Amino acid sequence: MKIEKVYFPRWIAWFFIAIFIPLTIVLEYEAFYGNKPYPIMGAVFGFIFTLIIVMMFLVSYRKVPYMIIERQTKVKKGKNYD
Repeated sequence: MKIEKVYFPRWIAWFFIAIFIPLTIVLEYEAFYGNKPYPIMGAVFGFIFTLIIVMMFLVSYRKVPYMIIERQTKVKKGKNYD
């Protein structure tokens, strides 16, 4: 059985930073300085976005695989192979 590990390309990490960092800043600002009744939700979303960014970095810099594929090898059949 052959095991293959699948990773993201490295540009994905920087792409996610370009999207999630400004989004996190806006959400945190609105949660804590806006007129929101529950600012804890801003902290929760900030924590979730931080986890997403860390996981994207680990997957794209080949520390944690995105997917593990197990492929079965071909079995030769013949009079010597049963």
